[in-house]
Amino acid sequence: SPDGPVSLDQHRLRWSGQPLLSAPGLAACADTAGVVGAGGAAFPTHRKLTSLAGRRVTRVVVNGSEGESASAKDSALLRLNPHLVLDGAWAVTHALGAETTVIVIPADRSADIAAVSRAIAERDDAVHWMVSTHTGGFVAGEASAVINSISGGDAVPADLGRPPRDPRSRLRRGHVFLSNTETFARLALATRGRMMTTALTTVSGAVSAPGVYEVPTSWSIADLATIAGLTGTPRYLILGGWQGTWLPWPHVAHTALHRDAIAASGGRWGVGSFVWLPENLDPRHTLHSIVSYLAQESAGQCGPCVHGLPELARALQNPGTDIDSLLESLDGRGLCGHPTATAATVRSALTAIGKEQR
Repeated sequence: SPDGPVSLDQHRLRWSGQPLLSAPGLAACADTAGVVGAGGAAFPTHRKLTSLAGRRVTRVVVNGSEGESASAKDSALLRLNPHLVLDGAWAVTHALGAETTVIVIPADRSADIAAVSRAIAERDDAVHWMVSTHTGGFVAGEASAVINSISGGDAVPADLGRPPRDPRSRLRRGHVFLSNTETFARLALATRGRMMTTALTTVSGAVSAPGVYEVPTSWSIADLATIAGLTGTPRYLILGGWQGTWLPWPHVAHTALHRDAIAASGGRWGVGSFVWLPENLDPRHTLHSIVSYLAQESAGQCGPCVHGLPELARALQNPGTDIDSLLESLDGRGLCGHPTATAATVRSALTAIGKEQR
């Protein structure tokens, strides 16, 4: 709704009440609808539910951190359609018998926090809702960083931040069901028999109308570009976030907006973001800027992030450097996936640039 969050009355008028199912029933709905984690990993949600069925689940966590600055869809959902997200969280909480449901949002997103808080106040669910805030950042949305933050520590990956104020409050990973905002909204739709026939995307770069778009998965990337007002003749599309893949444009224009089609074209759906690089930008300079940003956004916990990523950024400005050796030194070496993912996007970019310049 462009005028503000959908109220509970408006939400229930459209969708009625949230069906509450057993863990096997909810997992079956997720499987039938094709719900997967929408935060980038695309792990099948029914498998996550099945793995926790019968266990003592202490928390259901809605990860609204969205540290990826190229994506705005989770923030849009929390701000404009919070009840759909809360419905999905309530369904999981009921199915797994969780004690508390936590919605995690960066502290600087006041509009999101306000919308979710109002939505919770409207509801009469038998749920212990909590809104947890933390200092945002690119890596703060990683699962272990979120767990660390709601345990009282820092929002940094690999559970290596400062110890929580009360060590007894640290959550064991196996006792938490965590997924991102869009996934919970998709689960709420799955319980109502809705399939994954649309894609939620964030569009930016060389477009006249950047923003969040929900479009049919039968559409092509070119269709999405048209409604977003693609300007000029871009040479590259960055798909999936700043750690996503670089694709030559318009060679992938007719690719369907579906994970499998994207993968077949050599891309990675990731967080569902589409950034068209303006034609007047130097792609190598743009890549350097992206890697410099990712280096600054690391948690600073290990050598590959503290030293390797800044060195990689410098190397991208020096054509004589052995980039391949640097990338190999980052692969699988970090305490989290940040340096490995950054290396992968550099490989993708250099491959795309090399092909285009042949």
